[in-house]
Amino acid sequence: MEPVLHRADFDAWDVWERTALVHAESDRHRRRVDAARQVVRDFIAVAPNSAIMWSGGKDSTAMAHLACEMGCSLPLVSEKDDLDFPGELEYVTALAQQWDARLNVLTPAISPAQWIAEHATEIGADGDVHSRAAGLSKACFYGLLERENARHDGIMLGLRKSESAGRLKNRATHGVLYRKRPTRENPSGLCVATPLADWEGIDVYAYLLTRSIPLLPVYLCIGLMHQHEPWRVRKSWWLPGASGRHGGVTWLRHYWPSLYAQLCKWMPNARSMS
Repeated sequence: MEPVLHRADFDAWDVWERTALVHAESDRHRRRVDAARQVVRDFIAVAPNSAIMWSGGKDSTAMAHLACEMGCSLPLVSEKDDLDFPGELEYVTALAQQWDARLNVLTPAISPAQWIAEHATEIGADGDVHSRAAGLSKACFYGLLERENARHDGIMLGLRKSESAGRLKNRATHGVLYRKRPTRENPSGLCVATPLADWEGIDVYAYLLTRSIPLLPVYLCIGLMHQHEPWRVRKSWWLPGASGRHGGVTWLRHYWPSLYAQLCKWMPNARSMS
């Protein structure tokens, strides 16, 4: 079964599980959770016809649960396709049922796996597939989400400022609740809330663990590369993309041999990176 977990993964996760449970008792963590709840309240008040964007990743799962636990009735919107890690659709479906939440699963009209099969030679195993400018993202992801966003007054996102310089700048510039520029679809400007913006990775694990919310198995794959910063494991399409030459292909081969084999079939240069 995959992912193939090793002793190092279980040992590293055991350390972080205990660390997160201790952190959950701290005043700092409690203040961050309370602040996130207030953002959710403020968001619902100004944008009642909105949606919670839920990838199934650790951050958005914590955000989705927090909102549902508060009695928020906004729908959960999750994009799922054939380049997700195995089991993601089942994961979000099961949790939504458990939380008694409405779940809207978006599926791109174009198969991402088929798109990659047709463009693999021009991309390569370390080519950009994840950014907004990437051909795969344009064809199968962002257009789909933009059409969904046009149906709502606002969206709630599980973004944290510590994840990237861009997100840090966005937090400093716009805060945790703001409106985008008006468009034809959203004449008042799409309202955006990021309740977890000020959380650290350890806060996410503390929140999930103390509420017995399971993680996708991908987050247990930390023994090889992320023992000291487990929150650096990011859930997106399983293709390594630009991280291919920086351990991404090696990580994939280590934990998901079948996906690695598929990658090599599409992009033979992956073998030289693992």
